[in-house]
Amino acid sequence: MDNSESRRSNVDVSLSLSLEHAPKGDVAIEYQDLGSSSWKNLRLSPKATGGKEDLSGTFQTALPSGRSTLNLRLTPGMRPTDSGQSIDVTARIIKARTSLAVARGSARLTNFQVERTSGAEYVQRGGGWSEYDFSVKNQSAVDYPKIQILAFLCEEVEGDCSAAESTSALSVQWKTANGWKDLEIPPPGPTPTSDAVQSLEDEAALVSDIPLSRDETKPLHFRIKETGDLRAGSWQGQIQLTARLKGAKSTTALSSEGIAFHVK
Repeated sequence: MDNSESRRSNVDVSLSLSLEHAPKGDVAIEYQDLGSSSWKNLRLSPKATGGKEDLSGTFQTALPSGRSTLNLRLTPGMRPTDSGQSIDVTARIIKARTSLAVARGSARLTNFQVERTSGAEYVQRGGGWSEYDFSVKNQSAVDYPKIQILAFLCEEVEGDCSAAESTSALSVQWKTANGWKDLEIPPPGPTPTSDAVQSLEDEAALVSDIPLSRDETKPLHFRIKETGDLRAGSWQGQIQLTARLKGAKSTTALSSEGIAFHVK
């Protein structure tokens, strides 16, 4: 927030939460007074308008001259039932019943929590296996009886990551109850048109049919080695977990960042 006045100004901060794109449920908001490290609860009141359920609350703060940052902490009591669900947040700064500024944002609800537990920084050319471990938790309100997990790798080109050659030049395995199993690269689909975006699955090593129930946490173990076919150059790799629930009528895509490494 920017206060262009030369002195501190007492303002009201009015917050409004829209649950139009989120399951119905409780939401808690905490805020920090400027210059304080402690959190205070903000009392929220329900308000239904036009069939939409909103929550709103207001608190006062002393806004110093210049730029300052107001910290808020939102804790949803509901769990997502689909991907892309979010709580819309509107913040309005008010002084003497006059609106000074309005900011709008969206807080996405988390379907999956992915934690990196270990992972090598480098994959050696012509060397042995480098291992990478994750812990994945289903934080949604539904069971996922059949999900897909993609692990893909890429080449570093002018700071960007493109999965052109590196996936085929590296061997990727994941650990099952019966030992290590190769991740396969799906056969290429139809050649995309000039306006189409190529699917990540065209270049990804794929693990499929892994169930993950509500509140269930599973460890996932991967290992990678260079096959000897990787051409010279600067190569960067990524293991990024993407879970997909394929239902009868739609596909729900859920993703989370993973581990980055280098090939040397």
